[in-house]
Amino acid sequence: MVPNEKSFPRGGTVHTEAKTADISSNIVFGASQKKVKKAPKVKENFLSDPTEEQNDQLEAFSAETLSMDTLQEDMLVMGVVKEATATALQIALPGRMFARTLVADISEAYTRVAKAAMSGDTSEYHDLAELFQVGRIVYGKAIKTEKLSTGRISLLLSLKPADVHGSLQHKSIKKGFIFSGAVAEIQEHGYVIESGVQGLQAFVPCEEPAQTLHVGQLAFLKVKKVQHDTHQSTCTCVQVEQDQLRIKSQNETNLDYILPGSIVRFKVAKHLKDGLKGSIMNESFSAYINEHHLAHPLDTLDVYELNEDYNARVLYVMPLTKLVYLTLNLDIKAGDEVGKVQDDEGQEEEPLKVGSVVEKAKVLRLGSGGVVLLLNKKLKGIISYGSIRSNFKGNYDKDEVLSKYGRKTKHKVRILGYDVIESLYYCSDDPNVVNEKLYCLEDIKAGDLVTAKIFKKDDKIKGWSVKIGKVNGILEQLYLAPNVRYDVGLSVKCRVLEVSEERKVCYLSNRSEYLGKGTKLLTDYSAAHSGNVYTGTVVRCEDNYVLVKFGNGIKGVLHRQNLKEQSSFFEGQTTKFRILTRTKDQITLTLPEDKFQLGEICPVEITNALDAGLEIKISLAADDDEEDEDGNPKVEEYVGLIPLRLLSDHLELLHAHMRIHPAGSHTEAACIMQNIFSLRDVAYFSGQLTKDWQTVQVGDIIRSYVKNATEQVVDLMVSVRNYNKPVKVHVKMLRLNAVKNAPVELVPEQLLLVKVLSKEVETKTLTVSAKLTDVWSGDLGDTAKLVESYLDEVAQIKSALKENSAPIAKYSVGDKIDVVFKGIDPTSHDWVYTVDGKSKVSALLLSSLAGTAKPPEAGSNHQAVVLWIDYSSDVLLISNKKHDIAHISPSGELSTNLMGKAGMKAKVLLKLESVVVCSLKKGTNPLVICPIRLHPNDVENSGSAGLRQGDFCNIAFIHDNLPIAVPETVWRIWRGVKRTAVSEDTTVKAKKAKTDESPKQKKVTVKESLEQKKETVTKKKAKAEATPTKRKAEEPEVLTNGKKKAQPLTNGISKEAPKQNGKLFFEDKTPAKNAKSETPKTNGTETKARLPGVSSFWESDVNPAKEASSDEDEEDSAETQQSAAKKKRLSAKEKAKAEVKEEQRLREIEERNADPNARLESIDQYERLVLAHPNNSISWLKYIAFLLSSTEIEKARDLARRAISTISFRETQELRNIWSALLNMELVYSDNFDEVLKEALNCNDPLEIYISVVEILKKNKQKERLSTVLTTILNKFKTELRVWPLAAEAYFWMGKSDQVHNLLQRALRGLPKQQHIHCIVAFAKIYAKNDNNGMAQTLLDGVVTSYPKRIDIWSVYVDMLIKAGQIDSARNVLERAVLQKLKPTKMQVIYKKYLQLEENHGTEATAAKVKQQAEQWVKNYENSIK
Repeated sequence: MVPNEKSFPRGGTVHTEAKTADISSNIVFGASQKKVKKAPKVKENFLSDPTEEQNDQLEAFSAETLSMDTLQEDMLVMGVVKEATATALQIALPGRMFARTLVADISEAYTRVAKAAMSGDTSEYHDLAELFQVGRIVYGKAIKTEKLSTGRISLLLSLKPADVHGSLQHKSIKKGFIFSGAVAEIQEHGYVIESGVQGLQAFVPCEEPAQTLHVGQLAFLKVKKVQHDTHQSTCTCVQVEQDQLRIKSQNETNLDYILPGSIVRFKVAKHLKDGLKGSIMNESFSAYINEHHLAHPLDTLDVYELNEDYNARVLYVMPLTKLVYLTLNLDIKAGDEVGKVQDDEGQEEEPLKVGSVVEKAKVLRLGSGGVVLLLNKKLKGIISYGSIRSNFKGNYDKDEVLSKYGRKTKHKVRILGYDVIESLYYCSDDPNVVNEKLYCLEDIKAGDLVTAKIFKKDDKIKGWSVKIGKVNGILEQLYLAPNVRYDVGLSVKCRVLEVSEERKVCYLSNRSEYLGKGTKLLTDYSAAHSGNVYTGTVVRCEDNYVLVKFGNGIKGVLHRQNLKEQSSFFEGQTTKFRILTRTKDQITLTLPEDKFQLGEICPVEITNALDAGLEIKISLAADDDEEDEDGNPKVEEYVGLIPLRLLSDHLELLHAHMRIHPAGSHTEAACIMQNIFSLRDVAYFSGQLTKDWQTVQVGDIIRSYVKNATEQVVDLMVSVRNYNKPVKVHVKMLRLNAVKNAPVELVPEQLLLVKVLSKEVETKTLTVSAKLTDVWSGDLGDTAKLVESYLDEVAQIKSALKENSAPIAKYSVGDKIDVVFKGIDPTSHDWVYTVDGKSKVSALLLSSLAGTAKPPEAGSNHQAVVLWIDYSSDVLLISNKKHDIAHISPSGELSTNLMGKAGMKAKVLLKLESVVVCSLKKGTNPLVICPIRLHPNDVENSGSAGLRQGDFCNIAFIHDNLPIAVPETVWRIWRGVKRTAVSEDTTVKAKKAKTDESPKQKKVTVKESLEQKKETVTKKKAKAEATPTKRKAEEPEVLTNGKKKAQPLTNGISKEAPKQNGKLFFEDKTPAKNAKSETPKTNGTETKARLPGVSSFWESDVNPAKEASSDEDEEDSAETQQSAAKKKRLSAKEKAKAEVKEEQRLREIEERNADPNARLESIDQYERLVLAHPNNSISWLKYIAFLLSSTEIEKARDLARRAISTISFRETQELRNIWSALLNMELVYSDNFDEVLKEALNCNDPLEIYISVVEILKKNKQKERLSTVLTTILNKFKTELRVWPLAAEAYFWMGKSDQVHNLLQRALRGLPKQQHIHCIVAFAKIYAKNDNNGMAQTLLDGVVTSYPKRIDIWSVYVDMLIKAGQIDSARNVLERAVLQKLKPTKMQVIYKKYLQLEENHGTEATAAKVKQQAEQWVKNYENSIK
């Protein structure tokens, strides 16, 4: 038939023979229709049918199959399910077309069940793969859709009964009517059916044991009994299988009620060139059958005799011409039977696979739509004319092209697919297709090495779409090799990781870890044996576990608690993992044995620069001495990561190290744990042996790094092999209180030194101290070495940049340069320059140095001096002051006359992260460098506490050659001090000897100070008077800057340095309350040194003895002996008392923890609270508030997420409380409010969330955002009553009171009529609440006038007037109310309200009057009912 069909009246036709030339033409370019003029009737023929019309009529003389052109919108068509997934169906249509059916297009009942499943109720839900078997016959309404991206037209097929049967009338339903209905409800004795026919109720009787259908499932039904009524009909149906859909032939049948899929009797009337023409329903309707829709694929038209009847299935009916198209193929296979055929002996043969090649396919004929082939002597195939034409561009000779497809010629073809309706294979003989090795997914297996060609960038996955032959592939971002340039058309070598049959795509990776010859890829669960090692990629990192993905979508979980060390992971990390256990499809992992130990230094190659740090590769010779194919030693490659913080000890140099270590460069790194390496620790591990659990001793000073830090506790990982537990140090124990209110800011991976205080062998636990005085000897020479190492590191960065020809490497600190002024940075207000007019190197004059000076004109030239070079940002920090230019020299050597000198006046020019840059006030000298911290453990930055940019200070030099200094106040405190703490270079034996007694002495001192306060003070006083002579005799000479000095000089006078029991004030281990009693008396000759801004006194102990003996040692030793003696003399009675006292103390602790009303003050207490009440949102909110009060925003956010995952899904209100808190946090502390709001709307009742959001926005005064939210609420929930008063209150709050009346009118238009009164009353209350009593009275007055029997409205009206102080108005309203003719119960309420008003606000006379009126009303009512 014609592509564009027209409507013409029905009538007889006269057939003419088609010409041969036209037949060949129509075969290639499609069938056509012919307009035939009816022969004029003989007037004398009175026997002719008087109803026969004498018109022209279009007649189909070709049984052309369905195509995209002839398919009309909303046309009903039969299809066969080709593929079923959980969320969609792929359906084969006539004409080798395909359509998709989505979840929402099945039935109304199934849509309801799917929505319930999304909300958590899966009791009635079954996915589409369960409900629709492959090969199942369906019919539906075809819908054409055009893809905007490609412009191609695709088809959707709606199976909804309401869409398919919407045009049918319930009065026209007859017994025997066959249709497809959906199960709307399952009852005890059958199914309630969703028929889609307006006014038709259908029921299928079926007892409960025999019920096999599910809610929403479609089934073919046949009407057994029907009862009609004017507005509604009821029918009883039975379920029928798809091979039993026969309709009896009737003379007066409406064609609209013969639905696709039905089986009818077809009578052959004529053989056409491409099919059969005939009629159905006792020759009532014309019908056509295409040559590809015969009963058997290889049948010819001659097999079917004229005037014979055959069973045929309706494919579709053309809507306008009412021409019916059928198929004789009734045996459409279902499920696994699809594509199977039977040979002559009745045995089934396996179907040809898609992608397989048939070497000798014989041409049978040139048929409709393509060249018909015989495959393997038993199967039918076709090469479409469209695919043949696609190989030719421009003009071509049709006969010449088709000449090679002569009858019985043989061709090599590839199977492209199988059509279940026509029972044939569609093929291609294109050489590019036939000879392609990788044509379909079956040709590729996980683990194969392939070459892929990039053809498109995919922004959704941030990767690339590729082609492997004819197969689609995807390179996801996590699996992309770093430092490789990607572009469309580029060929890359990849390994196949997964083949997805569902998505018809394979997933690849071109990372070097997967391309190695020895790479083992896990592609089958059966191969996941415990102990096997496979390469995998980290796809998700959580606090407690790491999710790893292997081949074919296999995933495993690596629990962090199973790791010996606290390894660090990042998403996209590809490495080897060991199978720990496997239970069915659940795999737990661990890491292979450590190839590298803590402190081992390895040559590494940088492979990629990430935000998290540097990705590295280590190449080592294989342990088993294997050789590769070329005879070279086999090399094993290991990957790891150098985190950003482990590149340097100094924050400002981290990104500079990233610059000098590009991909492909080589360096050395020290192993910190399994796959984590460090650059900053190479020097440390190179200089000494790494300690392990056996060799670590009490008193050792060890490097450690911060794992986690809170306001109270710091978790540290110590550099001890075979010791993987974090040690805890309290933040208070890090403070020296040298600087008042100095904040302690610790970040992960920060370096700290710790001193081992105890070693518990049984529990394998170390107790450490990170206090500055415990790990540092107090020698400022160590501080000078620390600054010197910093300067050396800066010099190395400069040298590396110079090798890379970086422009900034040409400049040094102190150089005089010419700069060009560019402008002022609007954010920092710094002056921006460029050097020598070149834009490559920028220079900054900080606003603190510029001061109040007037900025120069843009483009003007100036001279400046380089103060510092920021290699991370590629910026020179300069000064344009004439004094600085004249007095700063570029030489880095310190003048000999300044060595060891103190009291020099200097100006602070820059204060950086690690150092302070100063300039001496007099003379021409190099810039002086002062440390921010005296030691890595100087967390209070006491070395630079009083220094500010632009201030002058006195400094003292602490290095013999370099201009390194500290403030004079700091120098006077620490000069010459050499404490009992042991430096890192001290041998292990010395450490052990010095520190064996220290922990015991400290513990005893603390205990004695608490229990025997008076006795201890007395003894200390006595000892303080007796020991000075002894100490003076034992003190050796101290070397200071290479010279011997018997006593330190203070202002030129030799004096004994002040002592506090032989130790610095911050060493006192006794409680603060005992400080006064333990302070020794002095003779008034002590000298006090203060840090700028420090209120507390800092006294130093100078000239210690070589053996570190002091008064404190003697006192502690004596107290220890006394305490030990006292313990030995304890009687049994005293021991019993001590036990009772200890038990009482423990009982008090337990009672305090068990008291629900006790005030919570720690994280542990809040953790116990939420564990005890996991579903109580109040407990979680208290915990969150506690964290927010400590500015722990991230932890509070994580806790809210944890609460959401912990609280039961049934506790909807509790969950909404947590979501509200999370939304409030995101609004106040971050910019993720919109994303969290979307998530909250998906997880909760949207209306409830929106109501909470309105309150949150009002609380935070977000008027603009609130206006947007209100617009959304009023549009989405216009039929909900409570949203309108909510919006009205918000309008008053935003100052839009003039819009509230219009809002009320919108509410009355959108709400049902039965809710209008409630809405008006609510608005009246809001008006009254906002002091607009006039509008409130108007609204309520209108309501009571229209609805006088609403006693509740009268009461609200009166209460509102009384609250506003309008007593007379309230009295008038009540007088109106008592005049109404109401029931006694209602009148009783009104009179009580009236009487209460008069008693409270009236007089006794008015109250008596009301009583009298009530009595009179009762009498009148009694008389009326008699």
